[in-house]
Amino acid sequence: MKGKAKLVTCALASMLLLASCSPVNNSLNNQNSVSGEGTAKPADSNEALMTPLGKYPEPLTVTISKVMQTNPHLIEGQTPEDNIMLDWIRDQLNIDVKIAWQALSSEYGNKLALNVVSEALPDIIYIPSSSYLTFRQMVDNGMLADLSEAYEKAAGNYLKATYATFEGKNLEPVTVDGKLYALSSANIGYGHNVLWLRSDWLDKLNLKVPKTIDELKHVLKEFVEKDPGGNGPGNTVGLTVHATKPVGGYGNKFGLEPIFHSVGAYPGQWMKDESGKVFYGSTAPEMKEALAIARSMYEEKLIDPQFLARIGSGETDAVVDSGLSGAFFAPWWGVSADVFINNPEVKFVAVNAPLDNNGKFNHLTPMPTGDLVAVNKNFKNPEALLKIINLEYDMYRGINKEGLAAIQPIFDQGVSREALFPTGGFNLDYYDVVPKLGKLVKQLVETGVMGGDETTTDYDRWKAEGAHRHAKGQDSSATSAVNDFRDYYGRYVGSNILDTEENNPVSAAYSYTTESSVNLKPTLDKLEEQMYLQIIIGEKPLDYFDEFASQWNKLGGDVLTREVQEILAQ
Repeated sequence: MKGKAKLVTCALASMLLLASCSPVNNSLNNQNSVSGEGTAKPADSNEALMTPLGKYPEPLTVTISKVMQTNPHLIEGQTPEDNIMLDWIRDQLNIDVKIAWQALSSEYGNKLALNVVSEALPDIIYIPSSSYLTFRQMVDNGMLADLSEAYEKAAGNYLKATYATFEGKNLEPVTVDGKLYALSSANIGYGHNVLWLRSDWLDKLNLKVPKTIDELKHVLKEFVEKDPGGNGPGNTVGLTVHATKPVGGYGNKFGLEPIFHSVGAYPGQWMKDESGKVFYGSTAPEMKEALAIARSMYEEKLIDPQFLARIGSGETDAVVDSGLSGAFFAPWWGVSADVFINNPEVKFVAVNAPLDNNGKFNHLTPMPTGDLVAVNKNFKNPEALLKIINLEYDMYRGINKEGLAAIQPIFDQGVSREALFPTGGFNLDYYDVVPKLGKLVKQLVETGVMGGDETTTDYDRWKAEGAHRHAKGQDSSATSAVNDFRDYYGRYVGSNILDTEENNPVSAAYSYTTESSVNLKPTLDKLEEQMYLQIIIGEKPLDYFDEFASQWNKLGGDVLTREVQEILAQ
């Protein structure tokens, strides 16, 4: 990579990590910015402004971009542009947040790139993880503000405490030449796909929870042939699969990744062999075995025969939500509330399956960073981003108890945090929060006792209480019933299988782009995506994989491999 774009991280990452080691505090205790529980006092000097919750003496208008939510479940009186969170930010910080523009996730990256070309960036820029290369281009062209000082002085206790659990890894990719140019969303661990099954169907057919590929195929065959959901002959779907990305990487809901991982294949990942040599997982020999399994499942109609046709927004989800499907791969959060709305009696089980030949459930760990937020270099108050995030999460996590009391009734009605908060999908949490919160919920559900430690927030207890209500047989018409259903299956059922003995987390050797990626990856990615579909549905023979691997290298894959090897050798 060019020297300008080289990731130089050690000095700042170490400084920020040391600053992040203070434990989270259940009171807003910065003496320069807070008077009482969750109340910011006006700042009367530049020094006071550089604090976690220092209030501006004069109104400060801030523009921001965000990803539009397709199903935000907003209630009357709450919109992304005018809502209670924006009111609190205005009242507590004297910051008036304006949404400069929004775009659907499928269109956001392109719109952001156009804004970069036209140099028409808002004050605060939301950057999806898929647009990391765009972020690097903005840095290289001097378009983003250095957040180093703002982070050091204005990052709140909760932000620092969560970042500390990543051991600096989430700061490295956004630190260039010793300067911090963005904040990374907490790309928390344990977001890999697991197997979700209709447990009410298993019970009806007297089937055991599958662990191996063969056992999974048997269960799917029983589902399809015996129609335990009463959908009618030929209507029941076995395994629901993503229409365009049946193999798409970490946390790819409806993807087939667990099947590939069970035979040691890691598609879409830069991996290292035992000698330290870098290779691209999608071209490894193990891929052929995995593709053979997926192909046979499609031929036997264990995979949704119509999955290729479900390309419209929400069409794949609708297969599960309507009660037609009995199985799918998804992360711990993967069970939709809509399936409960359509059938309040539905039941699911989460399974670490399929296992490999050693009885292990192989799964990838996430890339170090998630979505990013950055600040336009022309904006004079970069610390405003830190203040907004501090207030959002002090309220959301219950550190600011008055704030949580104000927004909790809205969230209880299913309102999307991503739609309500100006920073959208930007999230702050501990790396291991999913299994940790799962254990908290498990204790409450199974014993009736609320546990926790010094890092447990009111938000955590709120999630646990929701799961507990569902477990006790809450009326499906209750205001919080939909939210409680999600908490039960996500926080209790899904989260408690993620760190068990059979789990085998595997990390990629490298997760980001290289100098030649912008020119080469679009062609290579399209070739790869087509290969999956063509082989799985039988349009191409299994041996086409060998031709694909050769083509991939000739079209530039060998160049990318060499660049990754050079980066890792530095």
